[in-house]
Amino acid sequence: MRTTRRGAAAVAVVAAGFMTVTAGCGLTDESEGAPAPSPEPTPAFTTQTVADEIAGLALAGGLPEGDTSTAGLPQGAWRTCVAPWTGDAPAAGAAGAFEATVMRLRQHDWEIVSSHAEQEITYRTLAKRGWKLYARHYTGEGSGAGQTVALTAVEDGCRLPKTIRGDYEDPA
Repeated sequence: MRTTRRGAAAVAVVAAGFMTVTAGCGLTDESEGAPAPSPEPTPAFTTQTVADEIAGLALAGGLPEGDTSTAGLPQGAWRTCVAPWTGDAPAAGAAGAFEATVMRLRQHDWEIVSSHAEQEITYRTLAKRGWKLYARHYTGEGSGAGQTVALTAVEDGCRLPKTIRGDYEDPA
């Protein structure tokens, strides 16, 4: 019987008490699996990321372009941890667009924390990755023939000035 180099190597491996498998261009033992995919890092959830997400989902929900400025409000470091959005929607579709926007937020991992209505205001508070989103729909008249919708995200631990805290946070 003639033994080739490959045959001699295989005999030596079996004789040593463990088995190897030839796969592709190299040898691997049975305990090795396919390499695990490298996990993709979770992108930072910054004020700008939150503001962009809110504005995009508001448009997708049927709300018009909104105002994202803090002009006219007190100065301070709090502005770096707040992402405001306010817009006026036509009265006939404002409630539906508000609820559609909340639904889209939920589809993007915002979780409902509370939901209620008081007088002419519908409140929805949502949370995601260290942020609270205070969504409000005011059924009273906004500017012109519309109803105001406000979507304001506040980063957990943000120290809001007393003069605006009630405007952003949920009273419940």
